[in-house]
Amino acid sequence: AREMKRRPFPGSSPPRASRGAKITSSALTLFIAACVYALIVDRVTPHFPKDEDPTAASTLGRFSDEREVEAYVRERVQSRIDAYDARAAATERTKAVRRGEKGDGVAGTERRARDDDDESDRAPAKVIEEGERDERGRLGEQGAQTARVMDDISSRDGYDAEEWRRIRDAETPEDECHELPQSDYWGPQPLTQSVEGVSITVARDCCELCKKTAKCQFWRHDPAKPNECFTGTLINDYLPPMYGEEHNRKTTSGVLYPKKSRYDAESTELKTCVHTMITSNGSPYMNWQTRVFYQTWKKAASEKDSVLRHFTRILHRSTDDSLMDLVPTWRADPTHVECDNSCDYAVKDRARAIAEWMKSDDSRRCSHILMAETDYLFIRSPPPSVLLAKGISYGFLFGYIVPSYPDAKEASVLLHDVSKDGPLKDVYQTGNAPQCIHRDDLERVAPVWADKVEFGESNEVVKRVFGWVRDMYAWSFAAAAVRPKLEFELPPVPFQKLMIQPPADIAIGQ
Repeated sequence: AREMKRRPFPGSSPPRASRGAKITSSALTLFIAACVYALIVDRVTPHFPKDEDPTAASTLGRFSDEREVEAYVRERVQSRIDAYDARAAATERTKAVRRGEKGDGVAGTERRARDDDDESDRAPAKVIEEGERDERGRLGEQGAQTARVMDDISSRDGYDAEEWRRIRDAETPEDECHELPQSDYWGPQPLTQSVEGVSITVARDCCELCKKTAKCQFWRHDPAKPNECFTGTLINDYLPPMYGEEHNRKTTSGVLYPKKSRYDAESTELKTCVHTMITSNGSPYMNWQTRVFYQTWKKAASEKDSVLRHFTRILHRSTDDSLMDLVPTWRADPTHVECDNSCDYAVKDRARAIAEWMKSDDSRRCSHILMAETDYLFIRSPPPSVLLAKGISYGFLFGYIVPSYPDAKEASVLLHDVSKDGPLKDVYQTGNAPQCIHRDDLERVAPVWADKVEFGESNEVVKRVFGWVRDMYAWSFAAAAVRPKLEFELPPVPFQKLMIQPPADIAIGQ
């Protein structure tokens, strides 16, 4: 009979390998490791042309200067973009020829319409010279600037007063109770209720009770106690709710937000619309983001009755860049020239550039300005209700902007004068973007904001405590420093109408 081999039981030592097998195994392991290392190096090492190998150059060679490296990268990125655009154009021409073979009926009409659109997209930029505006010297020391606008959807006029009111009044009214099933809010303080003549049968009745209760902000209905309500106050007018499966709440709750006045086309010298504005230092990465953002903006602006009418990229850079003829751009000379390439805080010049832009005619094309950033994407056009009356800005509440927080106070008191501008707890927890703000309000806040940003760049405490969000803090402090103070409407998701932050936000908002 064949001899049966016993299997080693769990925990026993495996049989020892021979010396030759060990050597073979080690050699094979080293060979595989070397191959993997070579592949990784090949992936991460830039492939320079042979005559421009940076390893062959001395420390005084072309690639020893960081600016030269940036220029080289920009050149390579632009060449890739140009090649992609050329392939896309060739593909479109091929499709057009194929469509033409089918005749000039309806398809021909559609083709001509598409061709017209393509021509408008490829149309060269118009250069609008900005002259001196008035005796106030609104252009400052920089002299005349230029704004490059595109012959595309971003050059449409805004709405007159009558048309604006039609669009505004057609919007579905907001639920003032902000009822949210399976939700609750953190830390509400109870209020004494007057329940005379109030019958509680459904959650909505609790909202009506809250409206009749002095100082009430918050209401809650528990299905386990269907004839009772909880009403109270919150620590913040715009406290985010706890909702969704992760919180597993059984109650229905809601809040009553402060009432803010909507815009009624009272600025008769301005067309009613939203002028979207972003800033950039022209780096390849931000330019890539800008191209994507601009395309999503154009799609949103194409919606019926969209409030989005104009678009400007403010380029705070000492020279023009590759997007000047592709995206509507207004260039401002930077204070920190080192940020043309790379610096420790790429948005140092953002606030100052915006303050300069506000002196130009380009900033007066709409009643309101939407301050955004290059890493945003548009899902759809914002509703008309984000346009608020002068003195109020529609923004976003950031949970990490807390001026009164103990760890933040050391820097907060350097940027905020409590004796003049009020307690830190009254400073809004927001930032410069996103904000939909009347252009006159931005014109008065921007210079104060720029001064606070510049102070922060010279102060090690501000830089250490606030880090990469120091210009956002500076914006909130500037809004509290102007007179009259700038107010904000900052509803949280899912009631927010400007922005969501996935994956933190699980709903798309309004």
